[in-house]
Amino acid sequence: MTPEEAATLSSHLLADLQRESQITRKVFAALPDNQTGYRIHPKARTALELAWHIVVMETWFLDSIFQGQFYAGVSSKVPPEIKTGADVVAWYDEQFEPNFKKASKLSGEYFARPLSFLRKYDYPAVIYLQMILSHTIHHRGQFAAYLRAMGAQVPAIYGGSLDEPSEKSAEA
Repeated sequence: MTPEEAATLSSHLLADLQRESQITRKVFAALPDNQTGYRIHPKARTALELAWHIVVMETWFLDSIFQGQFYAGVSSKVPPEIKTGADVVAWYDEQFEPNFKKASKLSGEYFARPLSFLRKYDYPAVIYLQMILSHTIHHRGQFAAYLRAMGAQVPAIYGGSLDEPSEKSAEA
């Protein structure tokens, strides 16, 4: 991948990441305080654990890109001070904006550099921006299913939901 191609792709993916972060915030804010321990299945994470996993992994991916290496041992264990969906959103807000600004300043040359993902993949660094998006979107979909199953309001994600219809859906 050329630096020019990496710069073009990173510009597109960073814009997607910024848009998706707003949806992520909205979905986590919908978690009722009395449902943080909800599990959709005995083997599944709790709602709070799933939300925390998503934001920690997104932060880890970006930090790894900045460091030029993916480090093992990142933990998705929820810290004791994180008790609600609002706490997850507040932590995410503290992390996302500085990380986004830092990522936005990286050059095409930087994003074109091969980066090893725990010795499993060797892709240009820009490809990991897509992996961040895919990981977040995948698990956020799981989280939305948790919201519905626990009886919480499900916000609009890519169009209206039953609880937050789009203008077009509301007119129908």
